[in-house]
Amino acid sequence: MKRRAAPERVMGALLLVSLLTTESLLLAEGRVADALPLHLCSLSALLALGAAFHANQGSLDFLWYVGMPGALLALIFPAPASSRWQALLTASYVATHALIVIIPLVLMLQGQRPRRGRAPQVLITLQGMALSAFFVNRCLGTDFMFLSAPPADTPLETIFRLGYLPYLLALEALALSCCAVMGALLCVGRGKERSDPAE
Repeated sequence: MKRRAAPERVMGALLLVSLLTTESLLLAEGRVADALPLHLCSLSALLALGAAFHANQGSLDFLWYVGMPGALLALIFPAPASSRWQALLTASYVATHALIVIIPLVLMLQGQRPRRGRAPQVLITLQGMALSAFFVNRCLGTDFMFLSAPPADTPLETIFRLGYLPYLLALEALALSCCAVMGALLCVGRGKERSDPAE
């Protein structure tokens, strides 16, 4: 009998196709700088891809605290790059962000769990990523992690009108809020597990 592929590997393969589609479209338009994986969701997608094929606790922690909520926000307030092949790029955008959420959930259904109390380490890692993206933006004129300007048609545009510093502080507050909410969800989940009667 032929062995079926594990669901997380199937999802990982779909994510790989989605990422390659996005990269190919950007490169086909000559947008080499924009193809660099320095957005939060690009980095989260790479971590989700790795986690799908090889269990990694650090990746799961990062995805839980900021990757998954960031991807959900990107689906609620979509801001795909513009392209001559807009429909295909938008479909790839939606698939990538959805899989950033789905893959960790599949892993959790299989028994893997993000660690409680890891928000500070995740935030420190995120600050390092943001600092790298900031300098790349300055050198290449890009807008990775939306540190130069907010994504269009999102509530962040209103905050950006108040000035650049309030905008950066709002991004920091958003990251802190995501970590706080996801940390609280872990505490609630662990509390329910303890309160369940033994089988």
